[in-house]
Amino acid sequence: MAEEISDIAATTVFILAAGLGTRLRPLTESVPKPMLPIAPGKPLLEHTICLLRDQGFRNFVLNLHHFPEKITSYFNDGSGLGVHIAYSDESEKPLGTAGAVRKATPLLSGDFILIYGDNVFFFDFRPLLRFHKEKKALVTIVLAQSGRPQDGDMAEVDPESKEIIAWYRRPHAIREYGKRFFWNAGLYVLSKKILGYIPPQKEVALDSEVLPALIREKKGVFGFMTREEILDMGTPEKYAHAAEWYKRNNKQLR
Repeated sequence: MAEEISDIAATTVFILAAGLGTRLRPLTESVPKPMLPIAPGKPLLEHTICLLRDQGFRNFVLNLHHFPEKITSYFNDGSGLGVHIAYSDESEKPLGTAGAVRKATPLLSGDFILIYGDNVFFFDFRPLLRFHKEKKALVTIVLAQSGRPQDGDMAEVDPESKEIIAWYRRPHAIREYGKRFFWNAGLYVLSKKILGYIPPQKEVALDSEVLPALIREKKGVFGFMTREEILDMGTPEKYAHAAEWYKRNNKQLR
């Protein structure tokens, strides 16, 4: 147990916060998408950091592009929340999910968690990290069977080993989940070894470029199944739904 607590405290959480949030305009014309309030006076990014802090995680990295000062002035070095926050500057141009990971190489070590900054959840990352280490995985992806399969990327999973054996980018023809097909929930644990598969100084997408290649080459990409709800707030409609869902599910607001 002490070793697990030490592993959690040493694990970096990388939150992707550089997106432009174009589908949420005009809300994002003066603020980064992860800084939109999920509850009165509480940005989504603060909820995410505090949730993981309360699970024992202490080291965070945020990549920045759109109104970066709105994030840095609010969180500073993270000490006000009892954590340490480092920043990866993408002010010249955003580099995509995998490109952002590659650029942040000096800030990462060992296994690290990767989260999209517009995801809304109350997910516990500790069992996920434990699973990742047990499998000695290169990548572990949180998978679910919620919503319509055609609305997201799908993974085909070996039922015994939990290794992902095929990846289907949207749009695809899958309309039912079954026993082998799961939806990509957008939460990851990555080994730092993945940096060797990402070219430097260019825009690279994790889901559409890096992961499909790793899965085809059987490099050790595994799926961690969950029944918990994981939402995104990428559009005004999804944002309104996520805020209402957050209010219903946040015990502190009841």
